[in-house]
Amino acid sequence: MRIRNTSISVLRDSIVETRAFPVEHNLRGPIERSWRRCLINGVDSGHPTALPPALISNPESLVVKVSRDIVMSRADLLCDSPVGLMVADRQALVMSRICGDKRLTGLLRESGSEEGNRLDEAVFGTNGVGTALEEQSLVHITGPEHFADAFRDFSCVGVPIRHPISRRIIGVVNLTCLVDFADALMAPFAQETAFAIEQQLYLDSSRSERLLLQHFLTRKRSTERPLVALNEQFMITSPAASRLLANVDHSHLWELVNSTRESSTGGVETLLTPTGDELQILFSKGEADDTGIIVELLPMPDLSTAHSVFAAVRPVERPLPGLVGRSSAWRQVEDSARKAQSTALPLLVRGARGSGKRAVINAMFAEQSAAGLLYCFDGRMQAVQGLSSWVQQVGEALAVPRSVVVLCHIPAIDAHSADAVSALLDSAGPAVARIVGIYSDEQEVPRMLVGLLERLAVVNLQLPLLRDRLEDLPDLLNTLTERHLPAGSQMRWRDDAVRLLARLPWPGNVRELENVVRLVAATHHGRTVRAEDLPANVRQHASRRQLTLLERLEFEAIVAANEQARGSKTEAAAILGISRATLYRKMRTFGIPLSAAI
Repeated sequence: MRIRNTSISVLRDSIVETRAFPVEHNLRGPIERSWRRCLINGVDSGHPTALPPALISNPESLVVKVSRDIVMSRADLLCDSPVGLMVADRQALVMSRICGDKRLTGLLRESGSEEGNRLDEAVFGTNGVGTALEEQSLVHITGPEHFADAFRDFSCVGVPIRHPISRRIIGVVNLTCLVDFADALMAPFAQETAFAIEQQLYLDSSRSERLLLQHFLTRKRSTERPLVALNEQFMITSPAASRLLANVDHSHLWELVNSTRESSTGGVETLLTPTGDELQILFSKGEADDTGIIVELLPMPDLSTAHSVFAAVRPVERPLPGLVGRSSAWRQVEDSARKAQSTALPLLVRGARGSGKRAVINAMFAEQSAAGLLYCFDGRMQAVQGLSSWVQQVGEALAVPRSVVVLCHIPAIDAHSADAVSALLDSAGPAVARIVGIYSDEQEVPRMLVGLLERLAVVNLQLPLLRDRLEDLPDLLNTLTERHLPAGSQMRWRDDAVRLLARLPWPGNVRELENVVRLVAATHHGRTVRAEDLPANVRQHASRRQLTLLERLEFEAIVAANEQARGSKTEAAAILGISRATLYRKMRTFGIPLSAAI
């Protein structure tokens, strides 16, 4: 297949400059999707910054051991031919490479296609290793279809290697040549090589692994539920279960499932994770010998919004009106709010700006609001209404039976007003009304308000940051979209858009998210929101992914070591007690510039 170099190159330059795709173009589907990912990841189309070659950390890994003899047998076939054969692992790390042409060998080396290099699409752009892993299928990329100039002289085919038992991708076979030598037989040759590796993997599999596969396939024919078969070393999943368990550690799941089976009395069982989440499972009947365990995940989840196995599977109590969220952090908020509803004690709702404090109060006291008994007094309004008038109105509301009186923007309350409200609360006797305060965590408590806050904080309700409840993003997006779309309109958020939004730190929390939704709802005219449809500033500020608490600590340690070493990666690695290759890998993972002495 010949590609018109000029038209594709001009198209790429235009897309890089405008960061937008024209309505009509001549890119094939896999290439278009890859280029869109390259834009989102900020790949440099001119000279992508690659990691220096690293030592193969595990030369006896499964993909290396099994492919070694097969690759060497192909060496004779490729002798003196202008074609290179590479095998990479599932992390896009090139584990082995053979090439029968000296010129091609040099060009591959210059492009970064070396043993020890990670040909990650997010670094190198569209290529026969990283893109095959992203697409999870055979890819054929020719000349200017490569996003980066470093590969534009090559034509390549990439074929994923799947484990014959688990069907999970464990690597890629890549065949590369110069564009002028591209041949229609490249794809069949690469496919045959990948198939030979998979055959050898099956032959090398243990008897217990093969039996586990047989049990899994037998059970799969009789159920449509997400299905998992696992033992201590191995796990097989149906497509539905694979999506649900994408971020679940195999060893942790095995420990939970195995310990539950030992104490199971039959029927549906609940696995309780260390974080307090629950996973409902059903053990398969008639399990044979001790090859492993087969379980079904219950109930059948809605995979379109299943971004967390535990959030999707665990039954959720009926939420407070107007509130959405199924994360562990948000369930704790709702549980605490329900308990606080049942008392008449003063309540202080705390949280960062934009975290939804007013929304929680409106949900808790929806009945009082409907009856006209929810009064809100803004501390900033004293300057408009006058101190005496403002305090008088608070006192009158506190005297209304069954009312709820909310004080917001408390730091703006004058010292004399704070003393007056405190006196009103002290003299109220048996409470006629419920008093509630709202306080933002970013605000330092002035000394003159300590007494008032102490009176309000009999019951405390702390709201989490949005970045600590990212599992709720799909629900929040759907709810906010319904709020801001014109009547009768519909809009769905695709998974790639949700994943990109999850990479942002969200200092403005739910209010900041709502601003993004409002902008998209007003400017996007399609029914589906993709990652590339998000505002440019959102895409630009999205990091590779959201870090956990431990990863944040690791990130800060790496930054500090780089500062101490003044940019010397060797010295920084020594300070951290890790290898230089590990340091480079972690810097890439955290998005830390490799060339900067940060």
